[in-house]
Amino acid sequence: MEKKLVIIVAILTALLNVFFFLQISNSEIDKLLSDKTTVSFRFHTDKQGGLKKEFLNKIRVFSEENKVEIAQYSFLTSDKIDIYSTMEDKYKEILFIPNFVFNRNIKVHNFEKIFDIGFKNILYVDTNDMDIIKKFSETFKNDCDIYYLKTPFENNKNSFGRLFMDKELNFIPIISFYLFSFVLIIFFYYSINKKRYFIYKLWGYRDSQIYYILNKPLYMSLFFTMVLSNLVMSGIIYKFVFSDLLFEVFLTMLKLDIAIVLFISILLISFFRLFCFVTNSNRKKGLTKMMMIFYVPRIILFFVAIISFEQFFYQNAELKEKMDGLTLWNNTKNLYNLYETYSPYYVDNLAAEDILNDKFFRVYKELSDSNKVFIIQATNFERPGINDLSIKSQEDFDYSYRINVESQEDLYSPHGKNIVVDKNYLKKHIIKSLDGKNVLTKIDNNDIVLNILVPSKFKQYEDIIENSFKEWFYFQKVEVTNKYKESRGQNKIEKSINDLKINIIYIRNGQDFFTYNPNSGDNCNIIRDTIITVYTENVDNSFLAACFGSYIFIESSDEYSALKEVSAITQKYNVIELNSISSVYDKKGEEIRTLESRMNNLILNTIIIFCFLAILMVVIVYTYYEAFLSEIIIKSLHGYSFFQIYKRFLFMNFIINIVTLFLVVIVYEKVSLYMIVITALMSFIDYVIEKTINKCLLIKGEIQFIKKKG
Repeated sequence: MEKKLVIIVAILTALLNVFFFLQISNSEIDKLLSDKTTVSFRFHTDKQGGLKKEFLNKIRVFSEENKVEIAQYSFLTSDKIDIYSTMEDKYKEILFIPNFVFNRNIKVHNFEKIFDIGFKNILYVDTNDMDIIKKFSETFKNDCDIYYLKTPFENNKNSFGRLFMDKELNFIPIISFYLFSFVLIIFFYYSINKKRYFIYKLWGYRDSQIYYILNKPLYMSLFFTMVLSNLVMSGIIYKFVFSDLLFEVFLTMLKLDIAIVLFISILLISFFRLFCFVTNSNRKKGLTKMMMIFYVPRIILFFVAIISFEQFFYQNAELKEKMDGLTLWNNTKNLYNLYETYSPYYVDNLAAEDILNDKFFRVYKELSDSNKVFIIQATNFERPGINDLSIKSQEDFDYSYRINVESQEDLYSPHGKNIVVDKNYLKKHIIKSLDGKNVLTKIDNNDIVLNILVPSKFKQYEDIIENSFKEWFYFQKVEVTNKYKESRGQNKIEKSINDLKINIIYIRNGQDFFTYNPNSGDNCNIIRDTIITVYTENVDNSFLAACFGSYIFIESSDEYSALKEVSAITQKYNVIELNSISSVYDKKGEEIRTLESRMNNLILNTIIIFCFLAILMVVIVYTYYEAFLSEIIIKSLHGYSFFQIYKRFLFMNFIINIVTLFLVVIVYEKVSLYMIVITALMSFIDYVIEKTINKCLLIKGEIQFIKKKG
């Protein structure tokens, strides 16, 4: 038995090391890709292609002379990255890594091919050497303004700390399972070594000497497995020529193993002291106290198990609803959001920002005229809170517009039940007016007219709607524009609010509008019966610029075609800040993947918790059996049934389960059928474990008891 327990320690330690090796390697490779000096730049001139090609050549020359990689990334989806690098060979080894280790679809291209998808205003320089960074600034100071941005790893250089700060990794169940299993092994290991302990005590050994003798096999198994695992895994890294990663991975694994050994040593010492106390004191009292100690974590774990099951069924229902609504998203597979790459140059620089906004408008205008883009901005209908699956009515959702309104009238203002769309959205989603005609035929394209579509049931609020939207229109068209004009030293617009008009077009009630945003609308991302502001290019361009990112959608056959179409236009207007896209469908897919991941983690945690509960029950039954050994065997030999022997113990376990259920109900403030079923199931599992353990131990115990009497 002792040898089996030592082998189990070796297997568990090896599995834990393999798991952490995969996660640490993943983290280090992620660092290799991301831990670079990020450079944002802005050209001094609006000259076209020739300057960019010359700039590109200078970058390549700088890279070769200083032996430093310079790259530009294109993040196409959440797990799809295209890298355009001056040193392609640097990524050869990474591309060999299987997807189960590093779940990224990475393609590496020659730096010159960057013009195929649009040159951006962001570069990644693979160095933290300040001399090289200063030299880079000096080399390109005549071409552009340069700004340095922090890397994601700059605030946490420590690999070990970074590993545990990663929220995507679910370390707690794995480590908990390992440590809990080790606790169980220690318990049984000490239990089968009681005779050896007494023998060493009779021979005059001190407790520290006995501790060393008894635990030597466990420590040997632990150290040997850790050393062998690290050697094998270091060899794997070396085989793939990850020389830069070898030291970091090895160092992090070493720190992790030291932490595990220290923690296990504390466990071993604590349990050994408890073992000595129980062994040297009154056997029955000592074992009863130990049993009570084990009941504490059992109650806590069962409490967590009930809540975990409740969460599982809730999240399963949420996932099912999202999957049912996924059919609406099938039409978004060829849709991409066009977004701006951040540049510090435009922060607190209204004049430069206004020039950039004008360029953004030209890009949108050209794409819009060819029916390639559309706008839907549903910010007011975003859901900042957690989804409640019991909500079915649009009025009951906790939409963000509720934060913006102070009175009932505000609900019918631009900050209330209102979304913004352009005419291209109305071409894709036909909206009928009260006379059954397409609302596009009623749009007034006059520069001083704001068109709004209003469900007929809001007609009683016509005056409120007209006044509030006219104020918004005046602010966006006149006041905002004049702010920018003032910063550029231009003449202001001379218009009063009375010069502007509102064209209210009443539409039929009950019409639905798909938001193309997984965070807005109802559970299927649909909005019903809302006021719609139609964007007709007659407000300040800053409004349009704010739509880039999540509210402007470009249609294309795939991401590369989308980038080529966009880059052809951005090249024309010298707007390299807009050469970035993201998949709309991937956003919904990512939401579902996140939910699935949460469910998988919940399932894993619940399984581990129930394993712990079963293990604890085994330990408690074993301890109870040892504490009342004579009484149990005598009753068994006199023909008492299992229930007669264990009725007090069974009843106590049942009461503990019921009390735990009541605690959950008090904390959770509700009771469900799932909670009752789980409690009943746990009571049945307790009964099965108790009966099985009793059967196994009783045969052996009776034989030993009869031998002693004989």
